[in-house]
Amino acid sequence: MTFRNTALPLLARVQGCLSHIELVHIPHPAWPLPPQATIPRPIRMAILDSSFNPPTLAHLALINASIPSSDNIEGVEADYDARLLLLSVKNADKVLKATDATYIQRLQMMCLLSRHIRSSTSPNLEPANVAIGITNEPTFVRKSMCLLSFLRNRIASLSSTEIPQLELAFIIGIDTLERLVAPRYYDSEKSMLASLNRFLSPKEDNCVVVCARRNLATFTGVADKGVESVGEDGIQDSLKPARQFIHSGRIKFMDIGADESTFSSTTVRGFVKDFGITEQGRKLWGRFVAQSVAEFIVSERLYLDE
Repeated sequence: MTFRNTALPLLARVQGCLSHIELVHIPHPAWPLPPQATIPRPIRMAILDSSFNPPTLAHLALINASIPSSDNIEGVEADYDARLLLLSVKNADKVLKATDATYIQRLQMMCLLSRHIRSSTSPNLEPANVAIGITNEPTFVRKSMCLLSFLRNRIASLSSTEIPQLELAFIIGIDTLERLVAPRYYDSEKSMLASLNRFLSPKEDNCVVVCARRNLATFTGVADKGVESVGEDGIQDSLKPARQFIHSGRIKFMDIGADESTFSSTTVRGFVKDFGITEQGRKLWGRFVAQSVAEFIVSERLYLDE
């Protein structure tokens, strides 16, 4: 059975609210447990939740990144035990456009991207323990609750040992971080802080947020924002609700490379629309995506204004 045929009924389940999380691809039957027999405690998972319209080399750099150095045990570089590319089919801000890739096309491109994800600490750069999932939860707080329940139930069905603690690391960009701590996405500012405290507390959901800086940004990732005011601690005002979590290390920052930090799906879609999918057009936008993804865009004639 092809990936598309496998994914379609699972996508329909999520879109029909018959389930909140479905896995459309797993690297081996025991995922998220590592292929080896030893189960790490805790299991540390990197989650890249995006619209993948299309997935770019920035997405690849984000999900390929290793655990931030400040979190490594005894100063030894460590990698995540598992990774998850997560497609949200319900977004608080975005509505599908006629020229957008369909959800099934995005899942197919995510599958192509997943073949380029490598374990950052493996001497032979072995394929990472990465799965592909879909969700209908629009907010990170709800996603984490559903994912934790889903993963605990899955691990319980796979192993007779005690379920290890899970630490979910949501890998995001600065724009997403600004939305995460924006009161307008919650019932009130009080409700937002309560949700974030539960989401980021090591004693509750035990999630962390790892945010990629923009090119030429300061440690807050916002130097390219122009004249926006910044507090005494160097954190911009739009991230004010995040300050306590940044200082406590539950929200942290990383670099993904000067070029990759400037790549965006919006740019790819715009270049395809303006310059087409001919060989000449592909030279302009193909450098932002993996070759296999570029070939898929051409074969499916995506993002053309027809």
